[in-house]
Amino acid sequence: MSEYNTKNELVKKQYEDALLHGKHRDPKTVQAVWRSINQFEDFTDHADFRSFGAEQAKSFKAWLEKQSNPKGELLSLSTVRSTLANLREFFEWLAIHPHYIRRMDGRAVQYLRLSDNANRAARASREKAPPTLEELALALGGMPDGTEVEKRDRAVFAFMIITGVRDASLVSLKIKDVDIARRTVWQDPRHVRTKRRKTIVTHFMRQIMPQAEDIVLAWLAFATDSLQLGPNDPLFPKTRVVVNPDTLSFEAQGLSREHWADAQPVREIFRAAFYAVNLPYYNPHLIRKTICKWALKHCTQREFKAISQNMGHEYAMTTYNAYGQLTVDEQLEIIDGIGTANIELHDVPLDTILAEISRRSGK
Repeated sequence: MSEYNTKNELVKKQYEDALLHGKHRDPKTVQAVWRSINQFEDFTDHADFRSFGAEQAKSFKAWLEKQSNPKGELLSLSTVRSTLANLREFFEWLAIHPHYIRRMDGRAVQYLRLSDNANRAARASREKAPPTLEELALALGGMPDGTEVEKRDRAVFAFMIITGVRDASLVSLKIKDVDIARRTVWQDPRHVRTKRRKTIVTHFMRQIMPQAEDIVLAWLAFATDSLQLGPNDPLFPKTRVVVNPDTLSFEAQGLSREHWADAQPVREIFRAAFYAVNLPYYNPHLIRKTICKWALKHCTQREFKAISQNMGHEYAMTTYNAYGQLTVDEQLEIIDGIGTANIELHDVPLDTILAEISRRSGK
């Protein structure tokens, strides 16, 4: 079996550059695309991409659907769907490449697709109910704050509640990004890892949980006064790890002045906080759903729009569609409650209601 095809490698590199610099895709996304293309090449024994055609596409799809993951289970439909989507986009790009436009069958791209039923099944997901505000308050209240690390961890948890920022953004924030006087966070895409590198101004949402804002404000005072963190230092510094000369083991010793490399430590903070009060683990991103559900219950349309922008969405419907999904229990509860609000007014004659409106309006 061939290990690589020189011509294929050259055009793959061109495609990688097109994704990174032309479509501004995240490097992790590009790595996933690269793996999909490599998988296709392994199937074809690294045949020249010019040989791509309908039979090759159909054969690969059939082969892919029979492959197993490291656990020995068949690949999930969502994995198959993602792999085929990556390949479709690649071969669509290749079909208009100057060196391939007349040398490969671009019409065969359509065969790299699941059936409609399988495609719908691949997009299906299990219901992921977010934590309730009561569960968040319980977890937050159970977090210790005796050491520097504990104070930081509790502030991280509280900060997520009152801002709903993404965890990748949180770990890249600096002290200077928070305006304490205005209670705002400027997610500056020049150094904050916002989604699609958007500029986002987020206001503290104290109404959701006042004690969470108090914890965040206390952390900011501690960080600047006691830790002497400056404007360009991380808002939530990583733990300083040193080697204990007696035990020759690594131990946590306060905080450094460095950012976390990724959001994994934030997820570990959440895991520990929930487990400590015997609650299941809820990942940090689910808090955005909690905020949305709270807003749907308590906010006007104008207020919901403000919260949507607060979370970095250009359109309120994006927030509504992404985070407003009701659980089955909520769906049933709401339907059961239809028509029960202000039931004492249901039998009031229309003329009486209009007369009262006229009276209150002074007409």
